[in-house]
Amino acid sequence: MNYPSDRGETEPWSSRLFFWSSGTFQTSHFTLNSKKGKSIEFCILAFKDSIMAKLSLFLILVSVLFLGCGDNTPNGVSIEDKSESKVKLDSLRFFDSLVDIKKAADNKLAHKYADKALSLALSVNTEEALAKAFIIKGIAYKNYKSDSSFIFYSKSLKIVEKNNIIDLKAKLYYNIAMVYLAAVDYKMAVVFLDSAVINSRRWDEFPLLSNAYNALGNIKNSLLDTTEARIMFDSAYSIAKRNNLSSQMGVALASRTLFEKDPEIVEKGRQEAIKMLSQQLGNEEQISLIQINLGLMKTNPDSAIAHYRSSLEMAKSGNFPELEIAAFNNMAYSLLEKNDFKGAEKCLKDHAIPIAQKIENYDWLSSLFDTYADVMLAQSKISRAFIYERQSLKMRLEANRKYASDQVRLLSALLDVKNKELRIQSNETIIQMKENKIRLALFLFGCAILVLLLTVLFYSWRLQKNKIRYQESLLKSANKLIDLEENQKGKISMELHDLANPFYIAMVKQIDLAKISDPSIEQELKEKLSSLTEGIRAISHRIDNSFIGQIPLPDLVSGLTNDVQSISSVPIHYRCTDYQIDLSFERTLHIYRIIQEILFNAMKYVSNGTVEIELAVEENHLFVFYSDTGPGMDSGSSINKGLGISNIHERARILGGKAIMNSEVGSGTKWNISIPLK
Repeated sequence: MNYPSDRGETEPWSSRLFFWSSGTFQTSHFTLNSKKGKSIEFCILAFKDSIMAKLSLFLILVSVLFLGCGDNTPNGVSIEDKSESKVKLDSLRFFDSLVDIKKAADNKLAHKYADKALSLALSVNTEEALAKAFIIKGIAYKNYKSDSSFIFYSKSLKIVEKNNIIDLKAKLYYNIAMVYLAAVDYKMAVVFLDSAVINSRRWDEFPLLSNAYNALGNIKNSLLDTTEARIMFDSAYSIAKRNNLSSQMGVALASRTLFEKDPEIVEKGRQEAIKMLSQQLGNEEQISLIQINLGLMKTNPDSAIAHYRSSLEMAKSGNFPELEIAAFNNMAYSLLEKNDFKGAEKCLKDHAIPIAQKIENYDWLSSLFDTYADVMLAQSKISRAFIYERQSLKMRLEANRKYASDQVRLLSALLDVKNKELRIQSNETIIQMKENKIRLALFLFGCAILVLLLTVLFYSWRLQKNKIRYQESLLKSANKLIDLEENQKGKISMELHDLANPFYIAMVKQIDLAKISDPSIEQELKEKLSSLTEGIRAISHRIDNSFIGQIPLPDLVSGLTNDVQSISSVPIHYRCTDYQIDLSFERTLHIYRIIQEILFNAMKYVSNGTVEIELAVEENHLFVFYSDTGPGMDSGSSINKGLGISNIHERARILGGKAIMNSEVGSGTKWNISIPLK
């Protein structure tokens, strides 16, 4: 804050008051020129909503009722009580407003409220409450220790991002943007302000939205981008007007006058801004700043002094010492124009300088001593002017040292956070690379498993296909063998049928030539020969395929058992539960041949005991149950591996059924054959 001396030179001097605000305030930065080329450059702050001033009184009452005057929470408060928790959260919002109000005028009291807010948040024990308390602590530090402010904002941001507390994002982004703006990092400030704009629009936080546009306008104006700056200020004014936000309207209107060249229009716009700000209490700081700026516009010293006095009244009522200093400093120059040297000295010596010393504002002290030197020069007191210039230089060095120290701390805090972010990003990159390698390894492993599985499936499919082909070839071979067997049996059937009559005639002639003396014996031999011939004919018929296809299976089996019984001494018991078995010719033929093979084996090996055979239909299957009390056989004997038994198994397989034989030496033989009817 440098105030070059005015010894009649035409170069301008400037006074800067930077009050970078929290999310509850908005800023408007503009410059006005005095008649001597002097200018003042300052920031206007406005409360967040129209009820803030009235609310502040109510907040104090609430804090007394619910929190008392100490640092502890009130007795009887239950953390688990939802209604009590709501009261605490409401009180947290009250502390937020109180800290906003007091952070510039009474910073110690603001810190006291911020500490109470943090204690209250710890008692509520929720992430949202803690995030709010950190924001309040950051606001309390904002005007004096930006580095500490940024640390608390960063803590809050971590909680907000982790838990996605959306209703705090806009305000938090705005506050962080103000810290970056104090560090003259316009790039990061714009990034966070853009985020604040997006979140404010999303949740209809119109006061904060207007503040953000005003801040963006200030940045654009500082970068000499007047077109964009005017667009930002117009947007801030439109939003405030649309939502009836008088404080924001006043600030935006004052900001828009930056771009007006006609002094009358500028003064009219700022007077209108004062009217808007006067509609509610709590805007003393903003009104005081505008009055100072209006005073600088006046060519008449008395008119300028009147504005400075109005500014002093507002600054004192709101306890803004830096505004008092600015008003007294400018009033001293106006009195100097009137040649009222004593009045100018009194403004500086009795008022402005003591206030600056009290608040240890070396920047203002440098400017005030520089102004004092101008007063001495106007009285031709060169030696005293030189003394005050040296004092000004000394204070300027101290101010620069303090400013540099503050900036170093702030930049160190920003750099520390940035380094932590870079380390986190680096760690995340390493972790991401490891995860990508793991995913790639898993993908390759999965591909290998898939290829192996496909190979196994393909190999199994090939084996199954070869097995099916092999089975099909076996079935074809079995069918060919059975067809050959059936053809052979057909031929045998024809030969037996053809040989039966010649055999009977030849044998009858032989009996006649034998001239048996006993006619009864001769007759008995001829009858037995006739019966044998008929049996041979019957057997030939049953061997013939065409004969088999004309008779149902139960009757065929019945006839077969009778034929075998006629030439065997072993009793054969045949049962059939269903004589209406409907089978195709092929199935009838195969089943008949199976039973025929079993009975022929019985004739060979069963010399005593009994033979039982049964046909039954159950669950769409034909079952053939056979058992005998013969000698049985060893499972590894050559009989068990003979062609007849193989034919039984092959025929059953051709029909899609199963033939199971159970036989042990000395325990007889059993067959269990199941054939699907379809």
